[in-house]
Order: sequence, then C-alpha cells, then structure tokens
Amino acid sequence: MISHEAHPGRPWSDGLPSSSGLRTLDDLGKDTLGGRRVLITADIDVARRQTSNESHFKIARLAETVEYLLQRNAAVLVLGAQGGTSVRVLEPGNTQGLEWHRKALARALPDGRAVTRFDRLDDLSAVAPAPGTVALLPNLVELSREDDVPPSGENALDEALLPTLLRSHFDVFVLDDFRSTVRALPSNVGLAAHKPRAVGLGLQGDLDSLARLVARSRALRDDSGLSRVCFIGSSRPEDVTVARSLLTADVFDRIVLGPMPSLTVYQELGYALGAGPTADLESLVRTHRAVVAPGAVPSFAPDHHDRLVLPTDFMVANRAGRGKARRVTPEGLGELAEDDRIMAIGPETLKAFAEETRQAGLIFHFGMMSAGQRPYVAYTEAVIRANLESKAEVYMAGDHILEIAYDIGLASALRGRSTGAQTASSLLSGVRVPGLAPFRKTDADGVPSDHDRTGDPDRTTPTSGR
Repeated sequence: MISHEAHPGRPWSDGLPSSSGLRTLDDLGKDTLGGRRVLITADIDVARRQTSNESHFKIARLAETVEYLLQRNAAVLVLGAQGGTSVRVLEPGNTQGLEWHRKALARALPDGRAVTRFDRLDDLSAVAPAPGTVALLPNLVELSREDDVPPSGENALDEALLPTLLRSHFDVFVLDDFRSTVRALPSNVGLAAHKPRAVGLGLQGDLDSLARLVARSRALRDDSGLSRVCFIGSSRPEDVTVARSLLTADVFDRIVLGPMPSLTVYQELGYALGAGPTADLESLVRTHRAVVAPGAVPSFAPDHHDRLVLPTDFMVANRAGRGKARRVTPEGLGELAEDDRIMAIGPETLKAFAEETRQAGLIFHFGMMSAGQRPYVAYTEAVIRANLESKAEVYMAGDHILEIAYDIGLASALRGRSTGAQTASSLLSGVRVPGLAPFRKTDADGVPSDHDRTGDPDRTTPTSGR
C-alpha cells in the first residue's frame, strides 16, 4: 500500500509540489489539444446533491480550464470528482443536480457557449463530441472510496474499472481536482496512463497559492511584531496532528482550534467529555480516512500549549439542531448527554479569536467553527469576516469556508485559496502527493516515467518560493 506518512518538523525540507514542476496545459500545446477529446476530472460537488447555493465559486474555477481548452478547439468532457470517485453510474433519472451544473457552467463560460450533458456512459459510444463543445458526464455514486483496497499487480491502476470504461472516449486527460492528489486514486492515475496529460488551471492555482503562503510565512518568521496564525476549524481525526506538526516546524506561531479539534486537547489536559462529544470524536475516527494518521506525531508537549488558542465556551443544542442552544464552558463538557451536540464556538471565544486576528500579519484558515446551518453558521461567518477585514494577509482552504467568503462579499480580500482543506493542510505538514506523480516533468519531453506513473510517494518537487 502507498504510504502517506507525514514528516513531523520538516514539512519544507523537500519543498511543496510546485506547478512549475508539473506538466501544465501550456506544456501540451495547441497541436495536442486541437480537435481532441479532453477529459477533465473537476472538483465539483456530486451533482445529485447539488442546490443552487453551493459551489458556484468552484464552477467559476472549472470554467477557466474549460474555456482555455475550448479556445484551442478541444472537445471537453467534464467528470465531477470531489476528492474521490466510485465506479457506479447513477440511474438516468437522477439528473436534477447534473442539470444545475450544466446551467451554471454555461452561465460561467463567455460568449454564450452551449453545455450539454450525458445521462449515461453508454451515450458516449453513440455520440462523438465535436471540437469546441463541452459536455458533462453522468454523476457517480460515492458508495465507497476506490482506493480502500490496495491495488495489486503491475497494471492494477491502469485496469481499474473507471479508466477501463472511459479510456476509449477521450484522448487527453486533465486533472483539476486538488483534493484527490494526496492519494494515488485509480481513476486519476489510471486515466492519465498512456495519454497526454496535464494539471488544470484550478489545480495549478491551488499549488501556487500554497507556495505564496509558504513564502510569506518565511518572510514574516523573523518579524516579532506580526504573528503567523493558523485557524483550524475542521472536524477530522488528524487535525491536532496537523497542528502539532505545523507548530513544531515553525510554520505558524499560533494555532487557533475550532470546537471539534479542541476537544482532543481538552481531553489531554484532563477535562472530562460527556457522552455526546465522546460519540462525535469516535464517529470521526470511524468515518474519516486520515492522510496524516493520528498518532503519527506525538501528543502536544507542555511547551506547545501556550501556542494554542482553545475555545473557552461552546454553543450546545440537541443533535437535530432544534430548540434553544445553551452556552457551555470546558468545565461543563463532562456533563453533556448523548443527545447533546456542540454546534459552534461561543461568544467569548469569538472575542478571543478576534484578538488573535488583530495581532496577525498572516492567517491561514481551513474548516468550520460551527455547524453549517442557521443560526450556528453565523459564528463561522463572524470569524471569516474578522479575518478578511483585518490587515493580515489571509489564505483559506476548503469549499465550505470559501463559499462563505464569497457569500459575504469579501473573497476579493483573499491573498490565496485552495479548494481542498485536507490536501492543503496535509501538504503543509509534509505529506507526500502520489496523485501528482503522473503529471511531473521527469524527462526531457515532460512525460513521466513508468515508475512515477504508478505514484511513488517519495518523489516531490521543490516549492517555487514565490
């Protein structure tokens, strides 16, 4: 099995992957694209769950890559990926969300370009996409992650089901799904096999954003008047591990933890957790596949606790989020019952977080500080608003908080953004990126060797330092 081991304390020793070391669309050239069928795996939500208030910024991100290809007379096919895909196609009647994506992409493209859709993969065999057109492929069900079972055999990734189904229907492969790069998914590695391939403009922008973040962190490291602050609000088993790694490596001066990751630290400090919070933490371990494995980095040493900013109060409601919420301090966590759920940071915590923002010269924020529904999402909105209205240089990662930044009209204040929170934070922690191996320039003509194509996790390219 491919290892995704972190390298605590040395996340920059081998450098971040840089778009300058990857095969980009410009490297393919017009002759490679003109008149060819180009398949894009795009970071857009599974369309069957789509509503009109989700992912509009990711549609705009996708549109840049699509328009680049259309201007070079390619026939564009788009496959929604969202960090991982399965191989079962939805039934033809389940296309409501796919139609939303079709209309949204058509609106995002200039010159009134038409966008069509395929409801069944079988239809690809009957219709040859014409140059200068764009079509969406059917939704894929997220029944299971396709790399849960380690592939076996020399050509296992090439012969995975999705590459086998699609290989004859496209000529060039473009990976524009940043979230999938921390794993060697059979879909990405297998689809790239034996085809001209490149990363899309969106993925290229994600990597360039992280490179700028690293460069600014280095520049501010010796400036004692400005702190480098990382806000971690997500709910993944490895969040505290990531925080520990970033502090140990001096990537950031302070780590601000949201509700769920802070519970792990409070446990370490000797606070009791009631049945509800305990069940939520156990559920995270069961349902999330960590990239940075919990336990791969030692627990927080006492000398790191003063660099953490923990919530001092929480908003708690029942699991359905209904009824009146109540405020609970860390001392009251042990009294929470099975039906109690922490919905957000509390008002006192908001004040403390705002103070960290006022002292920051650089902010990196990923993850929610609350549940996503009203009224609790207002706490996350308040943190994001304070960050983006501050004097700090702000970088964000993850679709949920980026969506909020756009919705409140402050996205233009961002200095950088990445669509994958887990991928961005993992890369900053030193995690390898085997999913990018097929796209590295490893010989004179930029075509990766067979060894790289299989996703060697120990190959990285240095950050550009821009």
